[in-house]
Amino acid sequence: MSDVGGRVPTFMTLAITTGASRPLALSFAPSISGGIRMLKKWMLGAVAAAALLPAQSHAQEQAPAELIMFGKGKYKGPNYSVGGASQSMRVPFVVKSVQIPEGQAWELCSGNTFSGCKEFAKSDPSMVFNVRSVRPVAARITTVSQSVGAVVTGPNPSLRGMASEFFVAPDTNGARIEVPAGTSEAMSVSAREFCRTRGWRYAVHSRLQTLENRTFLADVLCSDASN
Repeated sequence: MSDVGGRVPTFMTLAITTGASRPLALSFAPSISGGIRMLKKWMLGAVAAAALLPAQSHAQEQAPAELIMFGKGKYKGPNYSVGGASQSMRVPFVVKSVQIPEGQAWELCSGNTFSGCKEFAKSDPSMVFNVRSVRPVAARITTVSQSVGAVVTGPNPSLRGMASEFFVAPDTNGARIEVPAGTSEAMSVSAREFCRTRGWRYAVHSRLQTLENRTFLADVLCSDASN
């Protein structure tokens, strides 16, 4: 509390790093008798404030994005929110508009298990759709792995476990499986058929790969359990 000459300083400055571009500086003039207590109070308050700011920022960044369906056009009327893939839904109205989270694409389907689907890459203020299942659409793979080989022909590496098998580039008689429609619904059908030819009951995961303006089945996980 005192300097070299035994004098009590008239000012103290406390700098706390808050993660911002500039530190938080607190200046105060303590009295001789209450200086220590005052210093402790200021330190505790500053540390609490510094810890709170990044926590609030992190919470805002992690806010979940949901698909929101509305019973009227232009995003009005009753609404129904979904945060992920859902089947056998009972939406209590005919969907007249839908909000799609920015940067995402979703399929809205009239069937209970992702059939009769329509893909939406952006919000639609005017539509008429009876929704019974929905799911987000994964981005298409546009890169080529060295292990995949050529676009149409090549090796078909797989990793087999005790209850499932993963195929990087599914093929039939040495030819990659093409999905001309390029939709998630067509992908699911092709993946399920492929897994059954390999002795499995279900395709629990699959992706689409776009190469040379053609769409192929990729990253298929086959299993005897549906999930």
